[in-house]
Amino acid sequence: IRRERYTVGVTSGSADLLMPTAYWNLILARDRINTSNGIRLSATVKGADKAILSSTSFIQFRLSSKVILTPLEGWRILWRGTIGATSMESLTDLPPSLRFYAGGDQSVRGYGYKELGPVDFSGVVVGGRYLLDGSVEIEHRLTSMWSVAAFFDVGNAFDDIEAELKQGAGAGLRLSLPFGQIRIDVASALSEAGQPFRLHLTVGADL
Repeated sequence: IRRERYTVGVTSGSADLLMPTAYWNLILARDRINTSNGIRLSATVKGADKAILSSTSFIQFRLSSKVILTPLEGWRILWRGTIGATSMESLTDLPPSLRFYAGGDQSVRGYGYKELGPVDFSGVVVGGRYLLDGSVEIEHRLTSMWSVAAFFDVGNAFDDIEAELKQGAGAGLRLSLPFGQIRIDVASALSEAGQPFRLHLTVGADL
């Protein structure tokens, strides 16, 4: 059961949701911390119904994947993608925490966290009905611990399927440790005026 009061942009509201949620996760890799070849697939389905102790009805799914390949010694190719969709009459009845956003370290680099998505007339990002993002990255190992990478990201959260997919690209430095990588990236927001740069820092396992 979830109860939430929210204000986003010029809109305020509240929601009471009995929200069953199903998760599925698959990882195929010999080593998910420092992966040479592997794949991760995950899916989430959640929803609520007005007839069952909820203030609104919706169903939402999200599917994510990540693939890591080592075609040549010292070189890795990393690909990830996410797709999500929400089905309901009016998205304004859905709390912002359940809407889709894009941008940030694990999404489209070059943009801030949850910076991408539909905006209201005040210019505030209010979240979208759909989500689509993806990334391709090439990494080259310099030593047993250090490597460099170049990447291209694309994606957005939106209500209209004709919405623009934002692009980001950049390069980064990787430090491999027993618990995973420390990743420092500098990315440019290619779809923005002036193509501004942003620094991103992530830590964790490959898969």
